[in-house]
Amino acid sequence: MAKRIVAKTGEYQKDGQTKGEYTKLGVMLSNDNGEYMLLDPSVSLAGVLIKQNSLAAKSGGQQRDMLMISIFEDDNQQQNNSQQSGFKQAPQQNNNQQQNNHHQQYNQNPGVNNGQNNGQTF
Repeated sequence: MAKRIVAKTGEYQKDGQTKGEYTKLGVMLSNDNGEYMLLDPSVSLAGVLIKQNSLAAKSGGQQRDMLMISIFEDDNQQQNNSQQSGFKQAPQQNNNQQQNNHHQQYNQNPGVNNGQNNGQTF
């Protein structure tokens, strides 16, 4: 089952209630080997921390030097959140095939681009 990895980066009012505004950081998945995460590389973690500290300053909270993230079960609900990214997981089989192709291509050229200097002095 997929889980969403998000960080609270703001608040807004809706129908007289305060709601949290979240930035999607990625997803947590599991397979036979255990759990793993896919993080969206387009999200600036430093920017998320700045937004979290700004939110804390508004409410008189403590400034932090680490992100606070939340992990939610994926309930397939769409949130109207402008901060969410378009990060989507590619099918697992395609990812494995691409990785295998890369490793095969890498191994077909021994001595090239794998840390060996072939006796050259730099």
